[in-house]
Amino acid sequence: MEVLPVDLPMCSGCSRTQQEIAIEIERTHNLTLSMQISSGKLLSNYVHHQGIPFGEPDFNPPIQPFPGLPLPTLSTSDWLGLTDKERLQQNTCAFSNLPVYLASVKCQQMDLNPLEDELHRQFDSSRLHCLGLENNLKSIMSSLGIVPGPVVSAQPLEPDNTFFMKLTGYYICHLFQDWVNRCEKDIALLTKKYPV
Repeated sequence: MEVLPVDLPMCSGCSRTQQEIAIEIERTHNLTLSMQISSGKLLSNYVHHQGIPFGEPDFNPPIQPFPGLPLPTLSTSDWLGLTDKERLQQNTCAFSNLPVYLASVKCQQMDLNPLEDELHRQFDSSRLHCLGLENNLKSIMSSLGIVPGPVVSAQPLEPDNTFFMKLTGYYICHLFQDWVNRCEKDIALLTKKYPV
């Protein structure tokens, strides 16, 4: 027996079947699982190439949000209180802005660590994965009859010295990993409502 979502009625003009939507959601969930691995590797490799104090056991600055890229963490009760529409909208906003920020950090790293081709490649790959995930999320929203809300645009990164440049990149890499983890949880919840 198919489980229908409680807060997302199918739009009358949608031509996709429940099964097609379920397959798309599962494919998106698989992408987030893959991105969890790659985002962890990016953060680890980034920290490795920044020098002291990055990578030190006690280096754990509080993560700062950016325009269009808020902190993805919520209390369990607040997270469970979100509708599917709100979850999808928040993820779409984050993953539409992450490519801009990741590209900016890559440019900074090309100046700070010009010989680290693997790190640069990881930024390119991460940016492309974000674009793919954003497209998947928008497609799911369209299939479910959800009209995307306004998105806060990313702002250029303008750190004024080398340390803050590195710290800004650290924040972005951490937010990328955190948003991937949050998106995986959100889409996993959606797969239960649209089982394949």
